[in-house]
Amino acid sequence: MNYNPMQKSKLMGNLAFTLYEVLGYLLPGGVTFFAFIVIYWALFVPGVPPGIASFQVGPVTWTAAILVSYILGHAAQAVGNLCFHGVESTLLAPQNGSAPKWMRERARQTASEILKVNSDQLNPRWIFSTLDEYAVQTGKLGDRDLFVYREGFYRGTLLSLFFLSAAILVRMFVPSASIMFTKGLSPISRWELFTTAAVISGIGYLFLNRYKRFAEYRVTQSVIAAIVIHTLSLGRISTTADHTPSIELPPPSPGQTSQTRPTEANGKTTLP
Repeated sequence: MNYNPMQKSKLMGNLAFTLYEVLGYLLPGGVTFFAFIVIYWALFVPGVPPGIASFQVGPVTWTAAILVSYILGHAAQAVGNLCFHGVESTLLAPQNGSAPKWMRERARQTASEILKVNSDQLNPRWIFSTLDEYAVQTGKLGDRDLFVYREGFYRGTLLSLFFLSAAILVRMFVPSASIMFTKGLSPISRWELFTTAAVISGIGYLFLNRYKRFAEYRVTQSVIAAIVIHTLSLGRISTTADHTPSIELPPPSPGQTSQTRPTEANGKTTLP
């Protein structure tokens, strides 16, 4: 069997797309779907115990549940984009950004050189978008996709977990909560519901910290990658005797080399 790099690249791209669909949409949407079920149970049928032992569904029901979860996952990501945004401004703000000063300055300078516009016209969001697209167009992605997948997963899932925790609290204030097991009916106390909601909220808080970390990784990795690629395209990085980085421009191509002509004593150029 012949090895085809193009087929392998296409296969990896499809696999990455599938992973993002599952981690970014399907799992958060499944948690959101379960939260809606809990709310429906609390508000409309509070006295009916859900039967775990007798829970049997067919392929059509599973297909519908997966489809609804996928749609709710998109809705969760949409809400997440409204609630969690501006990480670029937090890191790359010229005055009070959390990224190092040298990174903020070099990012603004590099984006200005790439777009051929005044740096004063670029806000942090446009700076990041320019540098990220520049790194993508050069094919130097690094771990960018990994950071994007995990950022989307943690963002959508943390919102779904907080929503599920709120749904359980709603069920806590409605009496007669119970679950049907194989051995009989098992009542659920308010303390048990509160503890469950607290644990789920704690997991959501941990996911919030993970989201912030991977969002920062995504921005800083793209910025540094674009700066390095742009610097290398201009010349070669070297180190002087005092360990100061310097850039040596590459020699011009033969077509761009200007032919030097001898000059006479009076400064005039002699014709060949």
